[in-house]
Amino acid sequence: MIGQFFANTFNIESKITQTAIGLVKPGFLTREYLATRRVNYLSPIRVFVVLMFTLFLLMSLADIDNLRFTSGETENKSVKGAEIDRSELLRYISPDSYIHQHLNDISQWLEKQDLAIDKKGQIQQHLASAEELMALDLDKTGELTFFSHTYTFKQNDIYQLSVEEFIEKYQVSSLTDQLIFRAILRFTQDPKGFLKFLFGNMTWAVFLDVLLMAGLFKLFYPRTHYVVHFVYHLHLRSFIFLAIMLGMGLYWLYPFPYLTGMLSVLVLSYIAISLHRVYPRNLFKTIIYFIMFFPLAMISFFTATFIVMFLSSIMF
Repeated sequence: MIGQFFANTFNIESKITQTAIGLVKPGFLTREYLATRRVNYLSPIRVFVVLMFTLFLLMSLADIDNLRFTSGETENKSVKGAEIDRSELLRYISPDSYIHQHLNDISQWLEKQDLAIDKKGQIQQHLASAEELMALDLDKTGELTFFSHTYTFKQNDIYQLSVEEFIEKYQVSSLTDQLIFRAILRFTQDPKGFLKFLFGNMTWAVFLDVLLMAGLFKLFYPRTHYVVHFVYHLHLRSFIFLAIMLGMGLYWLYPFPYLTGMLSVLVLSYIAISLHRVYPRNLFKTIIYFIMFFPLAMISFFTATFIVMFLSSIMF
C-alpha cells in the first residue's frame, strides 16, 4: 500500500510531479493555466498555500521564529546566540536608562543580602556617587515625526508607561499615529513576544502582497485581466518559496558563503524570463518592466507588512 501510494503520487504523470516540473520552468504554469490546460496540474492557490506553510514550518523548526541572532567568537570559533529582549533594547536606545536600571537592580539585590547595616549603607553610598559621577540623563527626549504630527517624548516613558498612558500623556489623537505608537511600545516592552506574534502572522502579509502586486501589475498591463496577474504572482511566490527551501537545505548540508548570491541570481533570472513569457512584449519593454518590478515589489511587500503590523499591534 505504501509503495502504491508513492508510485501513484510521485510518478511522472501525477499532478504533483507535473506541477513541480512546471513550476521550475519560468512562466510555464501560468501560461498553461491561461490556456485552460489545468487538468494535469494543481491549482495555483493550492501550490502557493502548501509551499508557503511548508516554508514557515521549516523556519519554525529551524528556530528562526525565536529571533536569535548569532555572533562569532574569534577565540574558540563558537557561535553564541542572543535573543532580543527589553534590556538589550534599552541598552542601545537609552544607555543612561540602561545603567540606571542596573544600578537599581544592584541596590534591590543588596537590600536582600545579610550584611551589616553600616556596610550596606557604605555600598549604597558608593552606588549613588557612581550614578552622580556619570551624570545620567534620565530625562533625555526623543522625537518622532509621523503623518500628521511631530512628537517629542521622554525615552524613559517608552519603557515605564503603558500604551494607553503614553497615548494620553502625549495626546496622540490620530488613529494612524496611535497604531504606530502601539506597535513601538509593545515591541519595546515585550520584543520577543511581539515579534513572534508578528512572524506568526506573516503568512497573511505574503498573501496580501500577492493581491497588491496583482493590482499594481494591472496598472501597467491594463488590458490584461486581474486574474492573470494574480495567478502569475501566485506561481512566482511559489517558486521563491521553493528556492528558499532549497537554499536552507543546501546551507544545512554545506554552508558556503556564495549561496545567497547564487539563489538571488536564480530568482532574478526566473523573474526576467517569466515576465517575457507571460507578458510577451518587445525586449525593450520587458527590460523596463523588469527594472520597475523591484521598486513595485518593495512597495507592495512593505505595505502588506505595514498593514499586518498595525493589525498585530491591535490584537497583540
